[in-house]
Amino acid sequence: MMKFLLIAAFLPALINGIAVRPCPNNAPVPQDVRVVGCTAEPCVVQIGGVVDMDLDFVAPRASTGMRASLNIFLGDFRVPYELPVDQQNACNFLEAGDCPVSAGEFINYHLSTPASAPFAGITVDLQLQLSDDSGEPLICYRSSATIVAA
Repeated sequence: MMKFLLIAAFLPALINGIAVRPCPNNAPVPQDVRVVGCTAEPCVVQIGGVVDMDLDFVAPRASTGMRASLNIFLGDFRVPYELPVDQQNACNFLEAGDCPVSAGEFINYHLSTPASAPFAGITVDLQLQLSDDSGEPLICYRSSATIVAA
């Protein structure tokens, strides 16, 4: 009986993703964000490691393509960072759905990218945004990460 209660207590953490916050631009947030090795904020990101995550959302409008951007914030200060060029085309990393995107289409986007930072031992906000052809956000969210040395 006790094992059943423990499984029931931890099952939501295994099924549901991490809690995320909306971006200051008020773009829609994804329905679910899952980060490998992280069940609650702040996620621990090791410099030299890999950030491996999936997010699910329903496209609010149609778009021929999607661009991914990842920004790092230390308070209100944006730390310069760009995804590798090949990962900026989000259409190449869809596990469900495809481009062109239709309004109301279910999308699962997968990002697996090297973790690099010029500093360690601090907690930052990460902002991931997927934008349409005109640069308007389809989804955007923020989450916290603690950067640690390798």
